[in-house]
Amino acid sequence: MSHALDPTLISAPVVTGSGVMIVHRSLEKGIPGYRTDPLSPWAGLLPPLLRMRPGQPCAITHAQPELGPWVAHRDSTLVATFHSYSLDPELLGAMTRQQRLLHRYVIAPAVDASLKRARWVTAVSDFTASLVVQQHQVGRRLVVIKNGVDSALFKPAPPVRRDPVHILFAGNPRRLKGSHHLEALADRLPSGVLMQYTTGLRDSGVDVPSATTRLIAIPRRTHEQMAGLYQQADILFFPTRREGLSLAVLEAMACGLPIVATRCSSIPELVEHGKGGFLFDMDDREQMLKYLLQLTNDPTLRAEMGAYNRERILAGFTLQQMIDGYREVFSACD
Repeated sequence: MSHALDPTLISAPVVTGSGVMIVHRSLEKGIPGYRTDPLSPWAGLLPPLLRMRPGQPCAITHAQPELGPWVAHRDSTLVATFHSYSLDPELLGAMTRQQRLLHRYVIAPAVDASLKRARWVTAVSDFTASLVVQQHQVGRRLVVIKNGVDSALFKPAPPVRRDPVHILFAGNPRRLKGSHHLEALADRLPSGVLMQYTTGLRDSGVDVPSATTRLIAIPRRTHEQMAGLYQQADILFFPTRREGLSLAVLEAMACGLPIVATRCSSIPELVEHGKGGFLFDMDDREQMLKYLLQLTNDPTLRAEMGAYNRERILAGFTLQQMIDGYREVFSACD
């Protein structure tokens, strides 16, 4: 018998301080009976500590696979969602020895246990799903539900001619996100261009570039406030190395911005090269600079690409489409 979507049906334990919480809060607003259960970031670093939490009986537990064995009540049906793939060999190679040990002896067994138990497995992008399929036997239980964006909140601002042109880097300033390129690129931008960067959700200070007159730090913003930040920018610059499916790119596209981003992981699922922006090879600063300058010098091209991106979001990446996808999965939990 399928579970009806009654109150308190679905529990979603989520580690705070990441974009994953944004997705789950959206599901909480859109699906009756869905409730998020915020977890400390320390619990995310040491998932076995979650066993000490009191059990919360519910029909369905919706959790990341890394947390599934520690948070799913024994009587719950588990739905495991990969917002990214934490066992990605590319990521493991960039980790410290301690991080690799944690993933080998704690995270990997937890993922395996989740996938054995899960009734359904979801992934936020085709790229993430492909990594899961390469490493695990999931069969027809795997469903791709792409992240969606609130297009009523994240929308274009009335067109204005800004001087100087503003390039925005949005995300946690970490090497994984490409923040180490910002200072070098800012030094090479012409006088009529400024680069801004966010300091991240966690305020960790790790890898934060040095602010200058050409490279400007933006204090922490709430998720809702990010809409205004995109609307005040002209270009989103996203030199990431790995993504599940970037909320920053989705939100900037919904706000009518052209995107200059790395041609890697799930980014090509969002950004069409030459139509919604430009994709460059990983860590290729000459390509980054070339495309940034092309857009800063051509306001008509920026407007055309931004409008294309807005329509692309409305066609395939809306919040309601994402909510409907999860609703269908939860309704199919027998």
